[in-house]
Amino acid sequence: MTLPRIPESPSWPRAMLTAIVLGMSWTWCIGMFLPVLLVRDLGIAAFYVFAIPNIVGAAAMGWVLRSAAQSRRMVHRHAVACIWFSLVTIVFHAFFAAWIIARFIGWTAGYCLGGGFLLMLLLVLLPQYGPELGAVLALLISLSLAAWGIAGGDLPHIAHQTSALPTADVYWLAPVCLLGFLLCPYLDLTFHAARQSADAPRAKAAFTLGFGGFFALMIAFTLLYSGWFTDGLPFAAGDRQLHWRIWLILPIHLAVQSCYTVALHVRQLIPQAQRITPRRFAVFCGLFLLAITLGNISTAAPRHANLSLGEITYRGFMSFYGLVFPAYVLLKITPSRQVATTWVWAAILLAAPFYEVGFIERQTIWLLPGVGIVLLFWVYRLFASFAPSR
Repeated sequence: MTLPRIPESPSWPRAMLTAIVLGMSWTWCIGMFLPVLLVRDLGIAAFYVFAIPNIVGAAAMGWVLRSAAQSRRMVHRHAVACIWFSLVTIVFHAFFAAWIIARFIGWTAGYCLGGGFLLMLLLVLLPQYGPELGAVLALLISLSLAAWGIAGGDLPHIAHQTSALPTADVYWLAPVCLLGFLLCPYLDLTFHAARQSADAPRAKAAFTLGFGGFFALMIAFTLLYSGWFTDGLPFAAGDRQLHWRIWLILPIHLAVQSCYTVALHVRQLIPQAQRITPRRFAVFCGLFLLAITLGNISTAAPRHANLSLGEITYRGFMSFYGLVFPAYVLLKITPSRQVATTWVWAAILLAAPFYEVGFIERQTIWLLPGVGIVLLFWVYRLFASFAPSR
């Protein structure tokens, strides 16, 4: 397969635009909502446990990948995993839109979100500066909404810890955040496209500014509105007229950023179309429809461990980014010798029960052995890679 080559740009203004693309591409249904759940469960310290590895891990990719050629080789060797990263991310957004965003918009949600996605897709597919124009638009809209909320007195409204979980459980969350946020970026096709578009100095600047600046602003915005979700929006009845401004700010911000992220992933999947076999596409379509269905019925479902079906499903999606994809990167990309995919699945299957107890049953300390299993597999393979071949 001939890999699409993105010409490296020597322009520093272009590097600034790339930084905005990176920051907005990473502002999606994890950065816009997971801090709400973490602060609710574990207090404000959980926000920093989430934010610091997220920013550092994403920015580090621009420094770790020393050249555009190295990025192209990684995508070529691990194209299927990168494709599934994008497909799962798209499905995750479909669920999030049906579960959260549609509750604000009402019965017109499908038309609004579908139209918004198509407009954003047409924009990012423009041959010249398409992704950059979409990113700047998304950034300006979100910053304007944040400023409007602050000026109107609706923001900041920061969540307080309302669960019975011990605050000390935040320490058991940290290893999962480190594992996920340090490794997931290497399967993100939008990140690779950004790395391939700049030489090394400008790539380092773009990744550092993109995540240390623009993305940091976006997750700070998440913290500012987190209290509205813990107060019950958008599921509480009778609040629309009382808090009309926030009922406009939240769905517009969530929808614009989600549509941009999905459109950008679709754009990056187009050069990989020949690898998306009919079977993979059929699986994707089935998961997409299931995600929308779960999102639509989630509020009426019974609760388990004081979690709604919607939140359980959301946490289930997070297992891809906290376990499945990081395990792949750790075991298939970092060792000096390739390992069989069965090793990756063995690590995932052995660790999965501990993640389930930690995230769904909310006994957070069990996340430690889950992460430990993945790391043990990596250590074993690392030592095996240095052993002399027979």
